[in-house]
Amino acid sequence: MPETILGLDIGPETIKAVAVIRKGRTDVRVWAAESVRLDACGDLEAALKIIAGKMRISSARCVISLPSVDVMFRQVVLPFRDDGRIKKTLAFELEPLLPVDEIVFDYMKLPDEGLLAAAVAKDKIRPLITRVEATLGQVIAVDVSGSVLALPVLDKKAATGAGILLDVGESISAAVFYDSGAIIQVRSFAFGGQTITESLALDLACEKEEAESMKIRGSYPGTIDRATETCRRFCDALKNTVEFLQLSETLRHKPVQITVTGGGSLFLPLQKELENTFGLPLEILDIAKMGASEIDARLLGGYAPQIFNTALAAARRAFESQRSFNFRQGEFAARNDLGSLRGRFKRFAVVGAVIVLLASADVYLDYHLQDLRAADLKRQISLLFKKNSPQTGAIADPVQQLKTKLAENKKTYGMYEGPPEVAVVEMLKEISGLIAPSFDLMLTSFYNENKLIMIKGEVGSMDDISAVKNELTKSRYFKNVALGSTSLMKEGSKVDFDLRIELK
Repeated sequence: MPETILGLDIGPETIKAVAVIRKGRTDVRVWAAESVRLDACGDLEAALKIIAGKMRISSARCVISLPSVDVMFRQVVLPFRDDGRIKKTLAFELEPLLPVDEIVFDYMKLPDEGLLAAAVAKDKIRPLITRVEATLGQVIAVDVSGSVLALPVLDKKAATGAGILLDVGESISAAVFYDSGAIIQVRSFAFGGQTITESLALDLACEKEEAESMKIRGSYPGTIDRATETCRRFCDALKNTVEFLQLSETLRHKPVQITVTGGGSLFLPLQKELENTFGLPLEILDIAKMGASEIDARLLGGYAPQIFNTALAAARRAFESQRSFNFRQGEFAARNDLGSLRGRFKRFAVVGAVIVLLASADVYLDYHLQDLRAADLKRQISLLFKKNSPQTGAIADPVQQLKTKLAENKKTYGMYEGPPEVAVVEMLKEISGLIAPSFDLMLTSFYNENKLIMIKGEVGSMDDISAVKNELTKSRYFKNVALGSTSLMKEGSKVDFDLRIELK
């Protein structure tokens, strides 16, 4: 049997599952569909086991669809469109809004510029993946219900204008706003079929169960003021959202189409209020009719498009070419399925050959690079040696030859050390610290031998050299500071001076 793809619509109250097999490049056949209420079976794990038992599935490839209310959406503008740079930068853009260490995020590019980023808590993703894979099979993608529903709508429209896809659930409704062929924003509203039922029960003065039954059958009277007013308030909130998106230029064009899905969307007064509010015709979404989907004959009596649209769209997402959100990344990245043992061996052989080739290239390049570095170092050493010892002819051992040359200079000129207890560097530091930066002074000669320092330099005036002499007498190293000859320079107004300093 061909591989089974299982679409899971995991909502706040129910889990819907649709199993499909591929018939062609994009054609699929729906061979199983189940809906399980969470409150009827206790928790998510129990509901998944019930679905696995009814569908007899344990090794499907699963696509999970999260409710839009569990996901945060934000438009982000970045000065580039490269995916690699976006992935490195987007976390920093979201950090002021969300604790990035606790979320998984993905993005879709907007038509003109910017991104629509979506983020969900890791604590929401982790148990879903763990329990689904323990019960039904490998999770290949985790998406958002609004996004998977919008993909076939956008594909069919080849849209250049704007529109709204409205998914009216049991307690929450999600509105997907699209423009120029791309989803530009998703919003959730605290309105659903349950809200309508509660208002209808007040109109009919009956229990909620009876009102729900009458709503489904459409057997309620013509005058239901409270239920109609509830629908009208929701339509006004939706219209206000559209106006806000237009004012902020998030939605560039006026919506020209409204597509509805979800059990609550079948309530006729809601459909009328939507048409009246927006002045647009409604289109009832049926994913099976929009795509090349064949419903198994055994399901025709129990398959309700408005119930299973999201689960079917999630299953079809595995074959869609358009990009959507996928939170199965980072620490939740899907395991790589290499297939059969033979396929694995081929892949390992190819990978091994590539590794050997890259290792050989690395060894060769490393040797060549080291050879170039050695030649460059030898050249630099030769230049440095010739610069410091131009009179030396042959270069045999440059390091030792330079050490010998430095020792000779040290012995000849005595410029590299002072008295045993005081280093020359320390004396220079002392002189620099005593002479204030405000003095216009420049040293041109420094001689040190046998506890005697001779300094020559240039200074701005005679008063300055006297002040410098007085400052130097304060040194803890100097016993006597005497001013030698002074003379006015031939050019300019500066004074040449000599200082004789005796060390303690």
